Amino acid sequence: MSTPAAAEVQGQVEFLARRLRLPYLRKAAPELLATARSQRWDPAEAIRVLLEEEASGRSRASIAIRLERAGFPSGKTFESWNEKATSIPKPTQSALRTLEWVSRREC
Repeated sequence: MSTPAAAEVQGQVEFLARRLRLPYLRKAAPELLATARSQRWDPAEAIRVLLEEEASGRSRASIAIRLERAGFPSGKTFESWNEKATSIPKPTQSALRTLEWVSRREC
């Protein structure tokens, strides 16, 4: 029994990754499988790295979706803050800019 050609295996991996809805694994597979083949990785290591790529990709996507749904204002920086347009006293504004309250877990 002969082993399947690299192109055939690559095609099968892409088909299965698409069918199982593993987009991050599918994207990383061609380069990773070529590296694994050239460096003679243990098959279990190649599978572990592919699954790790899928898990981290899903985590990144989940965080991005949650941030988008949260509706946080974007583009706010200290440089864009207009000190004169607020009733907050300047010493309080300066104290807030140090962000010391964050490490103390205060609102």
